[in-house]
Amino acid sequence: MVGKMKDKKIIVGIDEAGRGPVLGPMVVAGVAIEEDKIKELEDLGVKDSKQLTKNRRKKLFRLIGEMGKIKTIIIEPEKLDELMKTKNLNKIELNAFSKIANGFLKEIEGNFEIYVDACSSNAKAFANQLKAKMIDKTPKIIAEHKADEKYPIVSSASIIAKVTRDEIIEHYKKEYGEIGSGYPSDPKTINFLKHYVGEFGELPKIARKSWKTSKRILEENKENKTKTLMDYMK
Repeated sequence: MVGKMKDKKIIVGIDEAGRGPVLGPMVVAGVAIEEDKIKELEDLGVKDSKQLTKNRRKKLFRLIGEMGKIKTIIIEPEKLDELMKTKNLNKIELNAFSKIANGFLKEIEGNFEIYVDACSSNAKAFANQLKAKMIDKTPKIIAEHKADEKYPIVSSASIIAKVTRDEIIEHYKKEYGEIGSGYPSDPKTINFLKHYVGEFGELPKIARKSWKTSKRILEENKENKTKTLMDYMK
């Protein structure tokens, strides 16, 4: 476990899960470990995180936690909707990344290198924006697109974020039944939303109300009710 290591090189990876879904939170996760443990991460197979099964990710979640320090920020749908009134997703993600990074800087002594999956089109600008928010300007920040495919430390953060979000989605399913993955491209998710809105006339609390998909389903339900009423009055 990472402790007070003033002369140690600390590698931090930060990534998110759930940026685009219409259901559930966005989870931002960070992992901090000593540089000499990076090879262990590679040996665990975290570099191929997107190809891992759900059970394998859960196992790696535990192993990564034993090797280093983990931080997560869970931005619930309601909070995300509130933030979207004044910020875009890139800014929201940037702020969460900086909170994770600064949290490690406050708790761990060492020479830091911070690797992040850049969410904006300009990765260099994203790195500069993140550095500007650091309480310590000395750490090297590497921001790249698809960093989770290139750097095991970012892959590790991706695993932590995804497992955390998956567990939340499973909890939702116990309350609401089948909701799918939460992504707009998932027919199960769309079917759930349409049925819920059709029955209750509003979106469930787990939905992101500011998302286009949510607004469209609400509008379609309103139009269907109006059409039904008009047909009834003929």
